[in-house]
Amino acid sequence: MHRTLTLRKQAVRWLLIVLLLAISALTVSAQDSIPINVGENQTGEISAAQPTARYSLTITSPQAVNVQVLGLTPGFIPTFRVLDPSGIVIQSVANDGTQTTVNASLTLLNVGTYRIEVESTTGTAGQFVISVQAGAPIQPPQPLTIGQRVEGEVNSEAPNQSYSFTGSDTAVLRLTVRSSSLTSSPMVMLIDSDLNETLGISSARLAGVQYRIPSGVVNYLVSVTHNGTTGAAAYVLCLEDETAPQACAGEVPVVIAPTLAASNTPIPLPTLPSTGACVVAPVGLGAVNVRSGPGTNFSVATQLPGNTTAAVVGKLPDNSWYQVNVNGIVGWISGTVVRLGGQCGSVPAVTLTPSGAVTPTATRTGTPATATATSTGTATPTATVTLTPSAAPTLNFSLPAVYGSTALTSGFIPDPFTVGITAGGPASASYLGGGCTGYTTSAPSFSVNYTSGAFPLLRFYFIGSGDTTMIINTPSGSYVCVDDSFGTLNPTLDFNTPSSGRYDVWIGTFDAGGSIGGTLYVTESSSNRP
Repeated sequence: MHRTLTLRKQAVRWLLIVLLLAISALTVSAQDSIPINVGENQTGEISAAQPTARYSLTITSPQAVNVQVLGLTPGFIPTFRVLDPSGIVIQSVANDGTQTTVNASLTLLNVGTYRIEVESTTGTAGQFVISVQAGAPIQPPQPLTIGQRVEGEVNSEAPNQSYSFTGSDTAVLRLTVRSSSLTSSPMVMLIDSDLNETLGISSARLAGVQYRIPSGVVNYLVSVTHNGTTGAAAYVLCLEDETAPQACAGEVPVVIAPTLAASNTPIPLPTLPSTGACVVAPVGLGAVNVRSGPGTNFSVATQLPGNTTAAVVGKLPDNSWYQVNVNGIVGWISGTVVRLGGQCGSVPAVTLTPSGAVTPTATRTGTPATATATSTGTATPTATVTLTPSAAPTLNFSLPAVYGSTALTSGFIPDPFTVGITAGGPASASYLGGGCTGYTTSAPSFSVNYTSGAFPLLRFYFIGSGDTTMIINTPSGSYVCVDDSFGTLNPTLDFNTPSSGRYDVWIGTFDAGGSIGGTLYVTESSSNRP
């Protein structure tokens, strides 16, 4: 009898603990984001303690919305991104460092709760107003016919086109969406409309995407969305039976946009603007270093890829170094390795404040950090930056991936999936323990939202021009690391019976201070390897 009472007391105690943990989890979740409804305006604030303001928007039926963020505090330059209910970034709104108002028109096809994350482009704290208003009514999706080529266009006035089709119960289908231009490509999303699940989403940096649809009577939606540029994005869409002769004339394999495409024909450098905000771009197609301070003795914080521009927010008085914003990282880039575009005469000169000898260190956080170094200059500054030492940078999976993200469903094609990445950065992975090594960026190099299926293996490997390492944060929240594999200096990580969820991948250099270009591969075939 005494034993029975003791067991009952223990059961009640454990039940109370579980209830307290559940209440705690609900409280944390509620504090993590602020509910906002369509038709509502709210005032928010970014501070050093809270560099990201998160809002949750619940959609009960597909609809179009317009999201706008207006900076209230002088000098506060906002940016924001929108994540769908599965956590995939469907829109990232850029800011050239001068706009106090940013907005985006979105077509939300998935029912559920979306997340809007507001940040400061320059790291300056301040207040803002966020507004979510209803957009134009969504037109019914256009049904697709197998073997019929469809041409379409999206632009700022009509930012979305949607299509519907049903999978075949006997055949595997192939869906191809190809941009008609290599300069302006739309974003493409594939949705299982029966389960309200995003199956795949492609970046506007790609000139096309192809999905392999398994046999089975499933209803699908295809959303083609404008990329936010000023011009229109024309495209060709085709659904066909992969076992039948190719029915869509003119379709070509998926290619990567000009910044990454491999070709025997030299890729021309982009023409930089002569008006507007000041921007820089590498003098060639290779990536150039962005450092934590204005000098080669400062560590590399990130890189500016070739054929890419970055907003200039400051410069040294002699124009030898420029302070730039690269995907939320504020750092310094040498004037000898970049070209200038826009109106750069009004960029404020930055004078370093003498503060005693300091060992420069790179900083990578959700908000750009200021840096410190010594200087003997005595000129009167128009702007001043103090470079101060900071805590050693660490890996942060909540930051946007440097080279983007993708969603892959088991059976994806082409296999392997590939993306170009430059390894290296200021964060040392050794603090993770477990033999983790390498130096990389705080933000993931790349993120994969994976949906598991019949394939028992998910493999990540990197092939580069030097000794590299790999760190992956798994869907369960644990870190796994590797250095060399298959007798090479290239890293490989295998996941047997892989779980669905997000895999955040960091590619590091074995030695500090370096950068190594290469390609990340994601495959479900054991025959693919370094």
